[in-house]
Amino acid sequence: MGKYTNVLYEKAARMTTVVCGFLFSLFSFVYLYVFQRDVLEALHFSLAHGKTHFAPMGSAVVITLILLLLRWGVNSLLGLKGYIRSLSYLPSFLVLCALTDVGRTVYMSAYHTVWSWLLPVLILIFVVFAYWLRGLYRNQLNTEGSRLGLVNYNLLILFVQCLMTVLVGNTNRAFHHELEVERYLRDREYVEALEVGKRSLESTHTLTALRAMAMAHAKLMGEKLFEYPQYYGVDGLFFDEDSTAVLRFTNDSVYDLLGGKPYVGDKPLDYLSELCYTGRGKYIALDYYLAGLLLDKQINKFAQTIDDFYESEDSLPRYYREAMAIYRSNHSDSVFVRNDSVMQEKYIRYKTRQTEFASPLEEQNYMKREFGDTYWWYFDYQK
Repeated sequence: MGKYTNVLYEKAARMTTVVCGFLFSLFSFVYLYVFQRDVLEALHFSLAHGKTHFAPMGSAVVITLILLLLRWGVNSLLGLKGYIRSLSYLPSFLVLCALTDVGRTVYMSAYHTVWSWLLPVLILIFVVFAYWLRGLYRNQLNTEGSRLGLVNYNLLILFVQCLMTVLVGNTNRAFHHELEVERYLRDREYVEALEVGKRSLESTHTLTALRAMAMAHAKLMGEKLFEYPQYYGVDGLFFDEDSTAVLRFTNDSVYDLLGGKPYVGDKPLDYLSELCYTGRGKYIALDYYLAGLLLDKQINKFAQTIDDFYESEDSLPRYYREAMAIYRSNHSDSVFVRNDSVMQEKYIRYKTRQTEFASPLEEQNYMKREFGDTYWWYFDYQK
């Protein structure tokens, strides 16, 4: 009976080893390839200085295999078994933490990480601790116990290590969105870039500028601009001057796209106006200028610019037509007014709806829900 029990326990131990190995491999691959793909690519670009190509799937597979070998080496050295066998994965999980604990300064020339010294220190501490633990519980580790306990304890230890890795790695949603949009921009997949975080009400300055670049490339600025949060006004068309707030794309990227750099002291709208009216900029600069006027709520100047650059029979994009509806309601006799009866009727319904609420707060909330993707809502409510 005792021999039969030993065989069952050994089978349970082998099964535990296989299951833990499979679960670790699955976690490592999915974590690296799905959740931290862009973070891993950013780290690769920083360390390789952009000189080598990053293969996301290949990298995830190779790293996972290396971490499995590391676990095998650690357990060969320490001989952990029984209820704490899966603790031998800890150095591998620490490597995953080091690879994905990456911040916004990753592209800076002076980038460094505490993991360069922290990782070997933590692994050394773990080895010392594991030797001490093995010596302290030598008899217990060599004693066969409950098969169910063997499986449950090892799975619990593995789960705790997975949770630790997720908590340590970068989980900032805005940062991940920025990296993903940058990737699509580099691959010239502009429509895909505009799908990233589309339903989120959060938006950083960098993400706003990246989306503007994607819309300009896709020639969708007038159709898509106010489908996304615009918290930065005309400044959101350009990147922050703080180098720690931007990633691989900077204002130089925008200037190249528009066709020229601003002169010293130029304000954004002055710079964009000069590009358009002198012909120094590319045609794409006109969309930037019109978007800047809308973001700055300069409706009169916007109408003048539309008249200067568009023929009367030209079909205007959605948000340009919405802006012209505002202009027409204030200047019905102006020569800049275009006859867009459908849009004008929608604007009248919008203005009528504004009068149906008991308080300003209720009005703003309900109007946001019904008209939050219109230029009208931005014009009336966005501070």
